[in-house]
Amino acid sequence: MSDIGYALRTAKQYYSEKGYDHAIRVAGYVAENPMVTEDKMDTSIALAIMHDLLEDTDYKCDGRLTVHFIDSLKLLTRDKKETYEDYISRIKANVSKFPESYWVKLADMKDHLSQKETLTDKLRDKYLSALPELL
Repeated sequence: MSDIGYALRTAKQYYSEKGYDHAIRVAGYVAENPMVTEDKMDTSIALAIMHDLLEDTDYKCDGRLTVHFIDSLKLLTRDKKETYEDYISRIKANVSKFPESYWVKLADMKDHLSQKETLTDKLRDKYLSALPELL
């Protein structure tokens, strides 16, 4: 099974319907991003699909994933004790080693900012203040 196939199957198993829909939209934004190189596209899409699993579900990484993929997924997982600013800084500081995480985070923020039904002023301000740090 491909990485994307595994990610889809795992996401369907662990996410709520709303979480799954979000992950698929994020994966679509990653697929459309011209910065994502061809050799990293499949991994980036799979990572986008799985990006919230560690933070929002009881999913545990298994032997099916590479160490690099697991490290990328962990980089996208914000520790509850970590400020959002520190979390964003950590992603930016690791962009050369884990560009997939960087691309996924940009796509994640784009999706959150485009969801008018769920975007509160507080969330909008959080994402808009973090964007310059990533860019």
